[in-house]
Amino acid sequence: MVIAPYVLSEGTRSPYVTVEEVLASPTASAIDFSNLIENGSDAVQRRALKELIVRASAKADNYCLGALGTLCASVNTENGRTRPNRLGEFIIHPEFWPILEVQSFAAGPLPGAGMDVATLSANNCEIERHQFVVTNAMGLSRITSIGSLNALGGAYGTNVECFVQYTYVNGFANTFLNANAAAGSTSLVVQSAIGIYAGMTMTIWDGINDESVVVSSSYDNASLTVPLASATQYAHGSGCNFSSLPASVKQAVIHFVVAMVKQRGQGGLVLTEMGQPVAVSGTSVTNASDDAEGKELLDTFKQVWGRN
Repeated sequence: MVIAPYVLSEGTRSPYVTVEEVLASPTASAIDFSNLIENGSDAVQRRALKELIVRASAKADNYCLGALGTLCASVNTENGRTRPNRLGEFIIHPEFWPILEVQSFAAGPLPGAGMDVATLSANNCEIERHQFVVTNAMGLSRITSIGSLNALGGAYGTNVECFVQYTYVNGFANTFLNANAAAGSTSLVVQSAIGIYAGMTMTIWDGINDESVVVSSSYDNASLTVPLASATQYAHGSGCNFSSLPASVKQAVIHFVVAMVKQRGQGGLVLTEMGQPVAVSGTSVTNASDDAEGKELLDTFKQVWGRN
């Protein structure tokens, strides 16, 4: 039995906004979220809204990256076939971007045991936003010559198709606080460390207490306790979103949530210029408008590489 290497790395997703962010958003202020589930309790309505957020976040992912990708930072393993260029360099275009980290790379004339694993460092692997390059300094030496020509040091040769497999981190760091943080905290406990690196600027999304923080240079890029370069200004509760995700993506997800609620007919009230309330029903027009607003915000994040 042979299992595809990418199977084990797919499925890592996190919602892009919290229930509190939706409820506090002006975009959603005209929507009645108290009856998403008829006759349900407040706890039931919050659970229903949370599920809508999960689905709206998945919709944003599908619109931007197709069926399998996610804007949320994730670890992905991919494989394929390629040829090194005449300089002995492997130039790899993964399915998704931005590339944050390359964890492993292997190449060879045969799959599996036929590949040599490279020991990666900043001296032989350059990461660019949409691709990464592994140079011939990585030490592959299974083939040292092609005909009467010697291959460049460690390279396989430009006419040799190689099997490759690599694991990388892509996307935007997006997690949630896993413990309360008092004002003046110099570290935060998070649910996931994927995509968080020393020196990064992150945002704690907490309504009027939103604030940007910088991850301390002492961070080891793996711990769930993230030290900060300077103390927080405000107190933040467990469950607050801690993310490097652009605000436009969060706004798009809120639009999708509103569109989903309107689609089921849960409209709201809007005020005219004269201040008189006018009823708005959940028509397809208003639903389509919010849906279009969300997609427009996501257009700059669309990725088409590797799609079928």
